[in-house]
Amino acid sequence: MKSFRSLLKKHYWDLGKTLLKHELSLMEQGTWVGFILSFLNNVVMLLVFHTLFVSSFLQDVPNPWLYLLLGIVQWNLYINVSMGGFSCLIYRQKIIMGYFFPREIMIFARTAAVFIPYLLELSLILCLALYFQVWPTSKLLLLPLFLFCQYLFCVGLCCIFSFIGVLHKNIIPFWNIMFRLVSFATPIFYLPLHFKNPWLERIYTWNPFTLFMLWIRDIVGANGFPIHFQYMYILLGSVLIFLCSYFLFRKMEEKIGDYL
Repeated sequence: MKSFRSLLKKHYWDLGKTLLKHELSLMEQGTWVGFILSFLNNVVMLLVFHTLFVSSFLQDVPNPWLYLLLGIVQWNLYINVSMGGFSCLIYRQKIIMGYFFPREIMIFARTAAVFIPYLLELSLILCLALYFQVWPTSKLLLLPLFLFCQYLFCVGLCCIFSFIGVLHKNIIPFWNIMFRLVSFATPIFYLPLHFKNPWLERIYTWNPFTLFMLWIRDIVGANGFPIHFQYMYILLGSVLIFLCSYFLFRKMEEKIGDYL
């Protein structure tokens, strides 16, 4: 906890801001042109998904384009966080080996750099929804809680992937394949209600990707079916994932320098 409290010092905050600006400058979404091109890529995926899956899986959803677009943007966040976690220490070897500072600052900065374009994309989607007269529900007030829980969850993912990427570099190509398989267990282009199987329902219950994806759609009013969340459980779960991942990173940190 001593190291965690040290992150509150001003010079470490300044270091985090500098790293965040540097991370954003290196991302394709770090400029407005890059952000627009990245969002257009999401639109292309939306057109493909809309053509392939709406008539089969999303007939009962009032605004399937909004359902799909939120799912695509949400899933891209997890892909970018995982790949950013794998690379945030490996590609900063000289900084890590040459200077003494809490290494987790790099993880927080990398996660924030991925999260900022995601926030802009969510804002743009909300504006599009309003333009097409799709009004968000009163649960929009829970959006700050949703974003807080999701950021903690993403930092936890980044902590895990960061030291795995250093200690086991060969797992990165394997994870790309596994992540695509996990995408089929996450309702990006279908409704979970289609599969009335207790085992599948248990998978969805324990899949945090599904949980956050359904939550943001529920906030925007794009789920197409009623759903009830135990918000306190989600908050506690996100905090628990963050703390466990953070302290696991702290425990493995001393081995990172030997493998870089």
